[in-house]
Amino acid sequence: MLRQTLESLRLFLDLFRDVPPMPKKTFLPGMVLIVAYPLLSVLLGPGEDGQAFVTSFLLALAVRIGVRFEGMVTKLLEQFNRRETVVMAILVAMGPLFLLASVDDPLWCQRSQSAYYIILGSMFVSDMLANRHDMAARFWPWPEMQPHLPVMTRVMVLFNLGFLLLNETMIRVVEPSHWLLYWAVLPVLAHVILSALILTVINTEDDGTAYR
Repeated sequence: MLRQTLESLRLFLDLFRDVPPMPKKTFLPGMVLIVAYPLLSVLLGPGEDGQAFVTSFLLALAVRIGVRFEGMVTKLLEQFNRRETVVMAILVAMGPLFLLASVDDPLWCQRSQSAYYIILGSMFVSDMLANRHDMAARFWPWPEMQPHLPVMTRVMVLFNLGFLLLNETMIRVVEPSHWLLYWAVLPVLAHVILSALILTVINTEDDGTAYR
């Protein structure tokens, strides 16, 4: 059992050798998930796969929220006062954990990722329809990205729609335990695809400007 867990962890880490640089802490939730699920499956015993799924997912999700917490608070402080930021941070951080823990259903855990894409994608759709790019400006506040924000707003609509469809497809075609592995590597997959999209937008628009 220990050998199988260590081998899974080694394969998981090998995936990240050739991707664009990412903060090492980004990998922590996936590592927690890969270690926790097989251990809990053994500890809880036969017939408790659902409980092992939910518990390991909640542990990994808590780590993911913790990793992103500081950045989230910083962005909230730019828009709200300290008291409002505390309330918003608690709701955003603890709300999903309490909801999923109370429901205690693997399918809800899987669908929570779809809900994330729906909410985030809706924000970009709202900006696109109103001819704004506020969300894109929060993601890429650097001056060199300013000319590309309108296009990135449309790109992020498609990005979130694509990952929503991918998640729903994975839910239907793979076993729940395999979906957990997909969720573990999802940040890397999203990072690689989004990096490629950003570079494509920048290079395409710069080339278009050069030929005008």
